Amino acid sequence: MNPPLIIQNQLLATKFFVPVASHPLILRPRLFALLHKSLKHSLTLISAPAGFGKTMLLSAWAQSLPASNTHVAWVSLDEEDNEPRLFWTYVLSALDQQQPEPFTPLLKYLQSPQTPPLIYVLTMLSKLMLDSAENFLLILDDYHMITQQEVHTTLSYLVEHSPPQLHIILATRADPPLPLALLRTRQQLMEVRTDQLRCTAKETKTFFHEVMDTKLLDDMIQQVMARTEGWLVGLQLFGLSLQKYADHPSKLLEEASGDQRYILDYLTQEVLQRQPQEVQTFLLSTCILERLTAPLCDAVVQQRGSRQMLERLEESNLFVVSLDSKRQWYHYHVLFAEALRYRLEHIHSDLVPILHYRASLWYAEHNFPTEAILHALSAKEWQWAADLIERLPVMSLTWGASEHELVRLRHYLEHLPTDIIHFQPRLCLACTQILWAIAPQKTLDVWFETAETTLTVSLTTLTHQDISPPMLTPQARQEQENLLGEVMAWHAIVQSHQEHGQAALALCQQALALLSAQNFVARAYVAYAQVQAFYSSSANDAVAAIESAIQAVSLAQAAGETALTIGFMAATAQHMIGAGQLREILRLTNQAILLGTKPGERVLPEVGWPAIFQADTLREWNQLDAALSLVEEGISLCQQTSSIASLPFLLYGYAVLLRICLSRGELDTARSAFQLLEHIEMTMNQFTSSYHHSLFTTIDQVRFWLACGELDRARRWAEGLDVGVLCRTPFAHEREEVAHVRIFLAEEQPTVALHRLEPLLARTTAGQRWDHVIEIRLLQALAYQMCHEETQALSALSEAIRLAEPEGYIRHFVDEGVSMEALLGRLREHQYQHRPTSYVDTLLAAFPRQSKGLVKPLSKREQEVLQLLAHGTSNEEIAQELLIVVDTVKRHISRIFSKLGVQNREQAVKRAKTLGLLG
Repeated sequence: MNPPLIIQNQLLATKFFVPVASHPLILRPRLFALLHKSLKHSLTLISAPAGFGKTMLLSAWAQSLPASNTHVAWVSLDEEDNEPRLFWTYVLSALDQQQPEPFTPLLKYLQSPQTPPLIYVLTMLSKLMLDSAENFLLILDDYHMITQQEVHTTLSYLVEHSPPQLHIILATRADPPLPLALLRTRQQLMEVRTDQLRCTAKETKTFFHEVMDTKLLDDMIQQVMARTEGWLVGLQLFGLSLQKYADHPSKLLEEASGDQRYILDYLTQEVLQRQPQEVQTFLLSTCILERLTAPLCDAVVQQRGSRQMLERLEESNLFVVSLDSKRQWYHYHVLFAEALRYRLEHIHSDLVPILHYRASLWYAEHNFPTEAILHALSAKEWQWAADLIERLPVMSLTWGASEHELVRLRHYLEHLPTDIIHFQPRLCLACTQILWAIAPQKTLDVWFETAETTLTVSLTTLTHQDISPPMLTPQARQEQENLLGEVMAWHAIVQSHQEHGQAALALCQQALALLSAQNFVARAYVAYAQVQAFYSSSANDAVAAIESAIQAVSLAQAAGETALTIGFMAATAQHMIGAGQLREILRLTNQAILLGTKPGERVLPEVGWPAIFQADTLREWNQLDAALSLVEEGISLCQQTSSIASLPFLLYGYAVLLRICLSRGELDTARSAFQLLEHIEMTMNQFTSSYHHSLFTTIDQVRFWLACGELDRARRWAEGLDVGVLCRTPFAHEREEVAHVRIFLAEEQPTVALHRLEPLLARTTAGQRWDHVIEIRLLQALAYQMCHEETQALSALSEAIRLAEPEGYIRHFVDEGVSMEALLGRLREHQYQHRPTSYVDTLLAAFPRQSKGLVKPLSKREQEVLQLLAHGTSNEEIAQELLIVVDTVKRHISRIFSKLGVQNREQAVKRAKTLGLLG
């Protein structure tokens, strides 16, 4: 393992260390007594501004607890922990370190591809602790860093359902948005606030005497207390500053006047002035660093001995805190660091960029690209920052654990000076390649326009200048033309996500005219841009899209790029789904998986991409167990890849998982998959998200809502389609219309549904997207059946069967529920009396066998809800009738649908009548 990885692991491990004071602490028995008393409550809130000693108090108290009585799990939070699953992963990891046996399975469960809803995980955690004879203390330090509402919501749930064996302590600078009033009423909350944390006269006197080795008269103690208001950091700084004023301590009090921030700034200067010059230099030079380690400090200060200096500072109580037990990484107290930086800016502003540049060089050398870029930008070393960015491999950043890193890098790149951008087209290209999926469209447009203009002007000038010898050699000119072609290829990919299909195709032709015949990779990206433009734009040509995708595969193979080849194979399979080429998908994805799983070599994580689409094919063939296993493996592999290209593929993975769960009737797991899918979409820019959403999610989200009995939510979605949305492609609009038709059928408006389906059928047929034609034909059949027009219904169903039989479709039919089962039965009776019906028999056999009774009986409450459903009662009316909330009604309806094996109200009523459940 190389050193940078070791360092990263050490930094992660520091989140779970209980901080250890490097200097004597005064005993504060009154606060210890409060904390002991707090163990009788589910939650303790320690809320006070910075510098009141919250962390050190908790650290000293936690270490005083008998190890045999309570397991102490500590998590130091920062802004990166706002992702809910990452937050709970850290919490479970902290508990797991205290007692691995019970928590390891739950931690693995949380990190598995098929992650359940967080509430379910926390319910399991609560039950696990309830069954345990052990007591656990969970301390969450710096909770003010958490701003994500879902984290607050899930923590509230755990607190409200906390077993007696678990006690939670939050240390924060501000009250969190938790139901504190409710917890107070229930006596579940203990609060320790600023007034209680202020040092008393006795504690102040003890502090100066025992910690600072300074004796002050009682009246001086009172003056210090009045000035600092018991603020622990202020007391420490006063103590460090007193040496200069040993004979006249009152003079220090006169000069250090004002509010706490002024006192901090003033006393910090006093601390600095009485330190030896080498200590002052070190403090000011290293205050720009968020974390300190000796080699990094040596590089920034440009002298050796940083390890000894850090130890010296720690021993002197100069606000340096060790982050690990080996004393390798440190940080300054946040207020002390702020004051030092303020001082540095005022007395050595010219030194600030130099220090940042030195830090950037060290981080770059030790393979910390994000930190290197951050310090380069802070140093205003724009060219060096540009060089670092250009060094990053194309789409090199990891998704998942590095989501926060992507957001930070986006911020950095968007703030590069325009003069740097204008003169470096390769930098513009690198920026778009890194952030094409998440940067705002306007930012991407600026980068593309700048690069294209710069290169075009350069090449045009060279063409019209009659200079001998030429300014550029033929090779150099070809390099510039290739670069311009690569920029246009990527511009075409981004354009193809929008309603600019023709513009994307035009860019593709321009790129091909510039790219050399040997530039296989860039030409492959051109072919990929054509795929998306043909499929989603007004071109509406699935055959042409697949032909271009196959060409991209061939070009990637010619370039010897195995991972890229696998990616383009997966993209080909993705579009073959819409074209209804299931058997070809299986052949192609098998080939791609074999390409990345050569004997004796590590399986390439890119294999996860084609595995996802193969899983969807297996789902369609009703091989649900195999499909579930494969999609879970595919998602896991996607999470291991180092390419941002995995972002849409990971989205597809959760979309396929959602489909499989809907087919299996597992709505809780489906909800979890849907939430993860939505989270990924939220990180994308609007155009990329809309494009990928239309390919896989638009229809299935509506199917999911209807399956859960959330028709109102589906209605609200449909009503909001045209509000402020300007980025939808013709394909996206088509998919939304199909989803809307499903809502009309759930509302029993078959005539409106039939009217909306006609133009959709024409478009999908023209585009030769037979998968979508089958879907529309089935919806037509259901709508005609609802209109009691059996002849038309059976005709539409027959056409769907004609298209579906060669490829072996099953779930398209079965997932439509009992109404489709009845229609297929009628079709077999009427049209297949004198010829074999093996395919129709196969379809009918795939429907769940529930005609003789329910596998799981309905509860009394579910029976009441079902009776009201049969009368057409709305969710709100059911809630009023039964004196329950609407969310509870939705849960009952979801369980009724699952038990009956149906997907909407109409199907539920029909199935219930068949089973004799409606008296």
